Amino acid sequence: MLLVGLLLCTGAVCATEGSSLHKVLTAQTQAVTQANPMTNPQAETGADSDEQAPAQVEQRTPTLSGLQQVRLDTMTVVATRTERELFTTPAAVSRLDAADIDEIQPYGYNDLFETLPGIVVQGGPRRIAEEPAIRGFQDEQVVIRIDGTRQSFNQAHRGRFLLDPDLLKSIEVQRGAASAAYGSGALGGVFDIQTKSGRDFTADQDGFGARFKLAYQSNGEEFGSFNTLFAQYGELDFIGSFVYRDVGEDLQDGDNNPILASQDELTNGFIKLGWQPGTDQRLEYAFELFDNEGLNPPNANEAATATNLVDRDTERRNHRLRYQWNPADNDWLDLQAVAYRNEIDVNEFRLADNRFDSSDFVTEGIELFNTTRFDLGLYAPVALTWGVEFYQDKQRGTRDGDARLQFPDASVDYRAAYLQAELQLTSKLSLIPGLRYDSFDYKADNFTANRNDNKVTPKVALGFEASRNWYFWSEYAQAFRAPSLTELFADGVHFVVPLAPGQVVVNEFVPTPDLQPESAEQVQLGARYRYQGLFTRSDEFSIEFTAFHSDVDDFVDQFVVFISGEPAFDPFTQTLVFPGITSNRNIDARFRGIETEMRYDSGRMFAALSLSLLDARQRNGDDRLASTPPDQASLRAGVRLLDRRLTLGGEWIVASDRDNVPDDAIVTAGYGKLDLFTSWTPTSGLLRGFEMRFNVDNLLDKNFRIHPNGINQPGRSFRLSLARTFAGF
Repeated sequence: MLLVGLLLCTGAVCATEGSSLHKVLTAQTQAVTQANPMTNPQAETGADSDEQAPAQVEQRTPTLSGLQQVRLDTMTVVATRTERELFTTPAAVSRLDAADIDEIQPYGYNDLFETLPGIVVQGGPRRIAEEPAIRGFQDEQVVIRIDGTRQSFNQAHRGRFLLDPDLLKSIEVQRGAASAAYGSGALGGVFDIQTKSGRDFTADQDGFGARFKLAYQSNGEEFGSFNTLFAQYGELDFIGSFVYRDVGEDLQDGDNNPILASQDELTNGFIKLGWQPGTDQRLEYAFELFDNEGLNPPNANEAATATNLVDRDTERRNHRLRYQWNPADNDWLDLQAVAYRNEIDVNEFRLADNRFDSSDFVTEGIELFNTTRFDLGLYAPVALTWGVEFYQDKQRGTRDGDARLQFPDASVDYRAAYLQAELQLTSKLSLIPGLRYDSFDYKADNFTANRNDNKVTPKVALGFEASRNWYFWSEYAQAFRAPSLTELFADGVHFVVPLAPGQVVVNEFVPTPDLQPESAEQVQLGARYRYQGLFTRSDEFSIEFTAFHSDVDDFVDQFVVFISGEPAFDPFTQTLVFPGITSNRNIDARFRGIETEMRYDSGRMFAALSLSLLDARQRNGDDRLASTPPDQASLRAGVRLLDRRLTLGGEWIVASDRDNVPDDAIVTAGYGKLDLFTSWTPTSGLLRGFEMRFNVDNLLDKNFRIHPNGINQPGRSFRLSLARTFAGF
């Protein structure tokens, strides 16, 4: 029944992706479904099961979003690289599907994660500056992957989400140390992003079609056009999308003050070709071209002035080839391989003095992993996953055609191998140990000595399914992050600040080629409860609790000494120059916190409550870290009417202040923010087949900042969209 339900959930796509799950469940499906009424309603309901069956199918229709209708048998891949039921996965995982993203109507990625525990998008309201943070680990301390390809770009204040959300099929976020599977950077966790394919639209039927969507946002006068063509013919499928978004005016904050230099123009082209000769094999090629252009400060998370504006153009090109082979009659093969090239070019023309900076960043890599299943006499076959990964990050920076020391010419080569076993020791107890070895070699043009290093990161997770309703888990894991090329080798002038007539501060980067990799030890404890039939025969209730503690050695802390010594007179400029330095150092830090989620869905009504509490500080003192996100809670609730074709809802987000920070660090006040959303998909009349959405973001027009951003978030905004899918099947 569980496998059948999964197939109903996503049709032919699940048939392809779910075959690995089939291997695990084949030997025990009958026993599990008979013993577990959560997956077999007939076990408890008897004759009443005929009344429940239609509700079970209806809850899997694609018009319902996962934020609202969280299935108790939701599947996840990110935590173990194998498909597992989320409820019995010993990890903290959140998931968004395409329907969730449509419901949110996001301006940027911050909108996607506002109601999910432990996840924050920092960098301010300019979406080109959005940077991820999980449990206080930010930017380069979390891994972003798109269709299995690593996104390593990490230039300060330039953002890392360089893909429009409309192209996404799903996002899974693993919260917590994940280097045993994903290597360098996974101290805070992993964003695993999957893009759409042609088969997501065709339902495995030959034919072709198109989807068109127009969107408008009042704050900033943004107009958007989202256009997709898709087709399937036998073994072949295709999708081609083009996104255009233009913010024609500066955004306004909650006090109706303009957020200067927040206009931008975004285009995103995407094609994916797939060849699927059967349910056990798929080969696909994808290409993305993302471009964002606008006037911003070089630090896109600071206020714009007449002297700091640059005409910035950010372009990302990604080529990737991915292959999956999972023959149903061979338990030794469940193979995936990917090869890719990711290029980011950032060109900045400073208006005040015609200075031109160019920054190029390239990641090339290949990864191969396989899951073998065999019998060791345990309750279920062992799933042994092994893999190898090779990739290179390479960067180059110029200023007016000359080498730019602030973004030095440098490269790093990574090589890794990893192993993981999923052991079902008894019907209730599971054990998942894992181990990964990474080595990395640095080279920089302005340093004669190269640098080599390596790390071994283990993990072990224990899960206990006490009953069909209760699941408890714990995990010990280590994680690491190799220092970035800029952290190690940045040199030259950071900034120049006038003090008085004839006096300036010249702050310069100090390279730190001996900076140590960050390493963390983490312990997590979790509990989940689920129940079906709380108030009605088919409603669903779930609650999840997670506590975590991470000790980090050699945490990379950038510090700025505004004036570091005595001034010197410069006879050429006739000014008194005060020296200053910006550099990096290793400190020890501690992160600990609590996360909880509670969800209820009766089909007609839904509600979700989340809470995140976080404490982060240096271990060798009582100083908190400057960028620790605030404690946050959210409530999302609504109703579905007109045979679930009309959805009305809202969400309330509350964040605490963050004022216990080091001296001279940014202090942020707490805030509350109310959003409303509605969607309507009529089934008759002139509007049949259209999808209409109307959202109000920040309904009460509150003025607020997300810590540690330097500028305010947008105020009230009305968002509308109209979409229509045409299919010839």
